[in-house]
Amino acid sequence: MKTIQVNQHGDADVLKLNEIEIPKPQAGQALVKIHYAGVNFIDVAMRRGWYPNPPIPTPFTPGVEGAGEVVAIAEGVTEVKVGDRVSFMQEEEPGLERAYAEYIPIVAWKLIPLPDFISFETAAAMTAQGLTTQYMMHEFVTLQPGKTVLIHAAAGGMGLNLVQWAKHLGAFAIGTTSNETKAQRVLALGADTVINYTQEDFERRVKELTQGKGADLIIDGVGKTTFAGDLEAVATRGHIVTYGITGGMPDNINPFELLTRSRTIHGADLFDYIANREERIMRANAVWQAISEGWLTPQISQVFALEDAIAAHHLIEDRNNMGKILLKI
Repeated sequence: MKTIQVNQHGDADVLKLNEIEIPKPQAGQALVKIHYAGVNFIDVAMRRGWYPNPPIPTPFTPGVEGAGEVVAIAEGVTEVKVGDRVSFMQEEEPGLERAYAEYIPIVAWKLIPLPDFISFETAAAMTAQGLTTQYMMHEFVTLQPGKTVLIHAAAGGMGLNLVQWAKHLGAFAIGTTSNETKAQRVLALGADTVINYTQEDFERRVKELTQGKGADLIIDGVGKTTFAGDLEAVATRGHIVTYGITGGMPDNINPFELLTRSRTIHGADLFDYIANREERIMRANAVWQAISEGWLTPQISQVFALEDAIAAHHLIEDRNNMGKILLKI
């Protein structure tokens, strides 16, 4: 089978297309023929050796997310059967197979069943980011009319999902972007206002927009370039959710500084919120239902062939995507 492998940590050019044998499912596993793989910044971080710590030993196949069809199961597997349409998330642990490949053996309970109205393309675009959006919108603050949420990198795949979900809940949604084209895309999906962070300090503008109160919830996947501003922009008793470091690792802070205005910081990792099959399927079903009801629309920026994984990584690293990037396997 074809697979993309990383033989040494580094720039996108270390992604190599190789041919290996199709793996066989081991005890408790199913073998999935992958149709689409999602491209996420965590793939870049793993490739570069930034995450996890220590880095995943090479060689490895990147890709934590995908969708496809079950083609084989190990003896005793009951969660799925051959022919089932599924999506999946795979942890960033050493030794696990991942999604930039034609086939993946994966623990069967991790597989998420797909309803008929969810295509493989949609599933690959909305499993990691859709489930992340769902828990971020419900686990930290009760978003409703009168609440304000600040969403960084609002024109990315995560950001566009978060904007749609926040508006469905009735919150006042503020996005940050780097240019006018991205700002218009975010506004078109319902954001109340967008801040171009290259032209003004977002923390000052958030205070202006909220009459000095600040945002009740800030969702930050950027890190270094935004985190200090988050501490200023968040409201008294407000919450900052940090889930990524696309802008680098934030500087350390003294936790006692949070006592002022009773601010709370949450570190958020999707895998901690899909720790068992029931929770995984519950969150996925909420996403599929939102799509079926029409208030959550998948935003796919570009689809690449597996052989073009390098170009896909360049696009996400250069922040030129508006929406999700996929690999068609």
